[in-house]
Amino acid sequence: MRVSSSPAQSSPPVRRRGSGAVRRWLAAGALALGWLLATPTAHATPPPKHNPPKSIYLALGDSSAFGFQLAKFLQNLPAEDPTVFNTGYVDDFAKDLRAIKPRIQTINLSCVDETTDSLLGLEPCSYHPPFPLHTEYSGSQIDAALGVLRAHRGQVSPITINIGGADLGRGRSLEHIQANLSRILARLREAGPYSEIIVLGYYNPFVVTVPGSDALARDFNAHLAAAAAQHRAEFVDPLPVFNPPVDEIATICRLTLMCTPLQDTHASDAGYQKLADLLLAASGY
Repeated sequence: MRVSSSPAQSSPPVRRRGSGAVRRWLAAGALALGWLLATPTAHATPPPKHNPPKSIYLALGDSSAFGFQLAKFLQNLPAEDPTVFNTGYVDDFAKDLRAIKPRIQTINLSCVDETTDSLLGLEPCSYHPPFPLHTEYSGSQIDAALGVLRAHRGQVSPITINIGGADLGRGRSLEHIQANLSRILARLREAGPYSEIIVLGYYNPFVVTVPGSDALARDFNAHLAAAAAQHRAEFVDPLPVFNPPVDEIATICRLTLMCTPLQDTHASDAGYQKLADLLLAASGY
């Protein structure tokens, strides 16, 4: 009797322990399931690719960043007025930024005919002096840029830069250009660790006169892209847009001034707008 009654008396506690364990397991499973179901929802709307633009847009580079067009330059000699060059990609991109942040200020330090060497202060920029810039400064462009970043810490973004085209005209190697650009970007990144930096590559206007030259342009842009990647900078390649595989000559004639009597390699107004569109797409804003 006692033997047969022991299991009967002890069985209810066993069932209670089992029921509690099951309830705890089900509760834990429900929490885990809830977390799993909530996880896709949390990622359904990914965060912006980059922080929104800040108080200052800083533009650096050569004649393309300046918005240079040879006909305007010749029409305004001998006293050049930099405000005449107001249809460049910096101007167009600045309009896009103001639509996002209306009070953003543009500081354009670009110098026509700037090289990677002159931007670093290793040689003078031949355009300035004698001609004025959009933003006046003495010394090298890199020092002026670092001055802006230090005077407005945490408030400068984006930074755009295109540089290296004038180096090619002087016969400098792609390796030299890449090394100099890497030095430039390293200094910008150190002074602006959270600034968005966008490096703009080059299209090839010379395909009009030198068939087959796209290969060199692609190699050139690959060196610029490699330098950008070293310093968390975005790279924008305009070559596929300006030099497409179909109707390349017609496209380059529309987006640049190469097919005009002056054979100006700089972008047309439409071309500068296209460059600004590429920058906006790359910015993630």
